Amino acid sequence: MGRPMGLFGKTKEKDKNVERLQALFDRFEYPHLAKLCTDVIKRTPTSVDGERIERTQYVEFIWEQYRKGAMNFQQVMDFATSQGIVPKDFFD
Repeated sequence: MGRPMGLFGKTKEKDKNVERLQALFDRFEYPHLAKLCTDVIKRTPTSVDGERIERTQYVEFIWEQYRKGAMNFQQVMDFATSQGIVPKDFFD
């Protein structure tokens, strides 16, 4: 059974963006993940006992925020190009 189609194919569009975001996050270095959280999401993951947050924890936190709607694909793409992580034509 497939997932129900959202209005005007929104579900399909979101699936495509998930793949694109995965490719994008592969290009992010640790400092980029931290800056994305502070600059775009305006929240950062909290660490236990003040330990350094691992890269995987940042990525999981960012996915969680994406699913909640705290940010969208375009915001991540704009951030990535403004930070020089990827060129503007990365997905062309």
